[in-house]
Amino acid sequence: MTGFFITGTDTGVGKTCITAALLRAFLDAGRHALAVKPVQTGCLKTEHGLVAEDAEVYGRLAAPYFPDGYPEVCCRKYIPACSPHLAADMAGDTLTPDTLAEEVRTLGANTLTLVEGAGGVAVPLGDGMTMLDLMQRLDLPVIIVADNKLGMINHTLMTIEMVRNAGLSVAGVVINNTTPVSDDGSLRRSNVATIEEYGDVSILADIPNCDGGTKSDALFVEAMAKALPLLDSTAKSDVQNDLNFDADHIWHPYTSATNPLPTVKVRSARGTRLILEDDTELVDGMASWWCAIHGYAHPTLDRAMREQQGRMSHVMFGGLTHDPAISLCRKLIDLAPEGLEHVFLADSGSVSVEVALKMALQYMQTKGEVERTKLFTVRGGYHGDTCGAMSVCDPNNGMHHLFSGLLPKQIFAPRPACRFDEEYDPSSLEEAARVLKKHSSEIAAIIVEPIVQGAGGMWFYHPEYLRGLRALADEHGILLILDEIATGFGRTGKFFASEWAGISPDILCVGKGLSGGYMTLAATLATSEVAHTISADGGVLMHGPTFMGNPLACAVANASLDLLQQTDWQSQVHNIETWLNQALAPCRELRDVANVRVLGAIGVVELDAPVNVPQLQEQFIQRGVWLRPFGKLIYAMPPYIISEEEVARIGAVIHNAIAENRHQ
Repeated sequence: MTGFFITGTDTGVGKTCITAALLRAFLDAGRHALAVKPVQTGCLKTEHGLVAEDAEVYGRLAAPYFPDGYPEVCCRKYIPACSPHLAADMAGDTLTPDTLAEEVRTLGANTLTLVEGAGGVAVPLGDGMTMLDLMQRLDLPVIIVADNKLGMINHTLMTIEMVRNAGLSVAGVVINNTTPVSDDGSLRRSNVATIEEYGDVSILADIPNCDGGTKSDALFVEAMAKALPLLDSTAKSDVQNDLNFDADHIWHPYTSATNPLPTVKVRSARGTRLILEDDTELVDGMASWWCAIHGYAHPTLDRAMREQQGRMSHVMFGGLTHDPAISLCRKLIDLAPEGLEHVFLADSGSVSVEVALKMALQYMQTKGEVERTKLFTVRGGYHGDTCGAMSVCDPNNGMHHLFSGLLPKQIFAPRPACRFDEEYDPSSLEEAARVLKKHSSEIAAIIVEPIVQGAGGMWFYHPEYLRGLRALADEHGILLILDEIATGFGRTGKFFASEWAGISPDILCVGKGLSGGYMTLAATLATSEVAHTISADGGVLMHGPTFMGNPLACAVANASLDLLQQTDWQSQVHNIETWLNQALAPCRELRDVANVRVLGAIGVVELDAPVNVPQLQEQFIQRGVWLRPFGKLIYAMPPYIISEEEVARIGAVIHNAIAENRHQ
């Protein structure tokens, strides 16, 4: 959708006159244009229905271009002249930004659309939503109309700030003088200059005093015609040119620089939806690689970021501390499995694993067990892309076999054969026990992803196996590191996946959902035994990222954890598990499907052979879903706020894609 959203600093500032004049200016310039009002209150009841008098101004100015009369351009009309949310409530109606945006797009399809808001940006629509939420849905450049009177500087600058904080661009400000000038006009000219300077905006027009009647139409149209060159400069970027540059110069994850996997350009994101540059909305089944657990643009998390940014965005963590970090570490210690009492804040999941490995090795070195320099893990695991983390990923079937000559050699046992949903077979732990016994004198720690192996194969194994590893670690005097980067914060149906086994690790890695997907942030937690041993005789943990303890990241992580505790995340995840089971069940009947498995908010369809990622991705996008398969796996790990209908849609898209590709 192309066009502009016209809002005001208040009611009665002349938005309708400006919108109508701008419509005429575009039409006179040969542009196909239409003006639309999502909500109109104060309508007159006639024998022909409700009449929106303000919208008649559009028809008057645009009459030469609409010989059959100006079309109906009000989405919702109400009689009471009051706030839209009250007027709708009195009429037994409900206003939502999503519905209004869809109605506006329908009216303005394939044309440059001027959308006139009701009142200002904070006008309520109901259920906590305001006109600003509708503006975000439409994502059009914003024109702000201000009445040049006492207080206009404050109102205009606040409106500019709110619009920009919502991620919208301000195309410019129209100054409308509605009352006679009592002096030589210098004060009003000063107001205009102040808005331009302090708001860092273009003044599209400074319209002299007039009452907005018929006699003033020409004045308004002339002013808006002069503003067209400035408005045209706000046109959106050339999407195809941007994508070409992206393909030629930007290296994306796990792809070729010369023959990259295709990309699509995302303009914005909200709730469970990714909005592309062409207004296509995709249901995000990936939660941006599993981290956006609350969805996108959550008001609580947005507010936390803005408030912290107003205080400080970053300070070094060496020698300094701050409230967001202290509060976050308190929360993590309270929420983590028992015994984890020391927190190291890291930049990313991979870094938190590096820190955990360093902790384990320093622990053994400090204890005098200097021969213990190896790590034990199971095949099928994935722990990150940095060197230490890569060394404990699957060495043969993982993503990092190319670096085998660089990485330290670790000790591996077979992937756990005991499925999560089957009766536990104690013999499944025998090989791991044998390998541990054989190498126990050289092993510093066991590191595994509890219950769910993520990017290494989306494999779910039995909690008893994890409980057995805890016992083996204790038996051999080895530390247990649990990598809960993907599984923590409710993803498996437990707050931490280790709760399925009822155990606590010596060291815990968390990330991804920690900040709700807003900022890169992770943490490594350790027991007092580990921390105090490393720190004995003045010892220090040898790690210190530049952005460690970043206040913005910590602030939004605090808000994310609070949000989890305040909402019924258990029911959300349980519902998603139920819906995924229902949605993916038909895939079990497809010939090429080897396995379908679901745990918590994770649904996996495993095929007999590797999938064609570019082909599947294109099919998913065409059907309004974003998924990113890999290897033999098509999987979904959506935000916790996803709806039953959206999960059903994901399941249907996966099923249909597999069924169709089978015959090609």
